[in-house]
Amino acid sequence: MHTRPIFLRIGNIRSDCYTRGMSARTVPLYDERAHPPCWNERMTSGEYAVHYSSFESGSGTAPYCTVLCSLQAAEGHAMQETARRPELRCRIYDHEGFGRPPVREFKGNGYKEEPGIGPRFRRWGGAVLFFGGLILTIIDWRSDFELSWPAMIGTRLLAPGLVLLVTDAVIVLTERRRRLHATEKRTG
Repeated sequence: MHTRPIFLRIGNIRSDCYTRGMSARTVPLYDERAHPPCWNERMTSGEYAVHYSSFESGSGTAPYCTVLCSLQAAEGHAMQETARRPELRCRIYDHEGFGRPPVREFKGNGYKEEPGIGPRFRRWGGAVLFFGGLILTIIDWRSDFELSWPAMIGTRLLAPGLVLLVTDAVIVLTERRRRLHATEKRTG
């Protein structure tokens, strides 16, 4: 069966959707010879890209993603890849790209989480920096700034501590709001 690509016209730009009726296509994350050069700019609405946490050693190829025509196809492909390579994590993105969180994520049994700034660090680190800086500043304030070093260090600790605490609060509140909105949609 021969399938023809679907052509979408957006303004003066014509976009080809080659994944309709096909299994998948491999797209480099960035290809300076292609126009447009970024992977998500070569996708159309309704297509989904599977991104991999690592690539097979010695492959020598540039980082790439696999673009599929539907979310179900992308999920199936991601499950198949994580079953084949248990140390792999696959994230599925829509045509919006990295500007939004992944649509879905699949992790193999052997996948080890990458270290990063998690909620525990944001809370503990933020609290230690903020309240430690506050205590140092108060100590120097009570001595009429005779020592000067506690206030100098304390004021520099306050800002990063406050940023970590506010960031964590915003993330928690946004997640609660999203969950509440999702339950209201289901019940209402």
